[in-house]
Amino acid sequence: MLILSRYDGKRIKLTTVDGKVFIGTAEIFPSGYGLHEFGCAEESIMIKDVHIFLSDINSIELIDKVSATSVKRFDDLASQLLEGPYWIVDILPEQVPANASGQYFSVERYYLHTDRIRALRRSFAEILLRMNCYFDMAVSFDSCETWELNPDPEIFASRLERLSGNSFLRAVFEEQRVMIDIEHDDTYMTVYDPDSRLLDKLHALAAAEGLFLWCPHENEDEI
Repeated sequence: MLILSRYDGKRIKLTTVDGKVFIGTAEIFPSGYGLHEFGCAEESIMIKDVHIFLSDINSIELIDKVSATSVKRFDDLASQLLEGPYWIVDILPEQVPANASGQYFSVERYYLHTDRIRALRRSFAEILLRMNCYFDMAVSFDSCETWELNPDPEIFASRLERLSGNSFLRAVFEEQRVMIDIEHDDTYMTVYDPDSRLLDKLHALAAAEGLFLWCPHENEDEI
């Protein structure tokens, strides 16, 4: 559940349930004000003279925690890491050969069903939040336009669980030079860790969630 009071006076990016986006400094109003002024007994946020009630809010992201300089560093780091080695945190223990006799794509569709993919993303969130206990983590849900450092755990997990086709998650552990991407239609996380700095912890945390960590083969005959 969103706790609106924590956003009072802070610069935020707010997305409503119907997809509208508002960016600005938040002013929080109690439910009594909503009842008196609008006949709606809910808390609300005002951004640029627009009142948005709690039930109309899909997500809120703090955008004043990461400086423009940091964003530039994240972009530069991403450009470097995308060219390097990567690992996969997956529901499977190894890559499936293209000539495998099973039914990989049918099983993948099974796991992409709404209930199952949301449960899987919840496991991904648990792994990332536990990593965040050890290291600073900056995250972006909007193609790296805005970032939040060390996000609220409950809000972060909820947003990742509801990841849609219009977005992907990128998590950056800047000091460790590690980046993790999750696409909305993938049953795995992609981990860019060229120096293997977090792999031991990732392996243990993935195992705790019933998942596997493996490195893709450099082979065009693999799926």
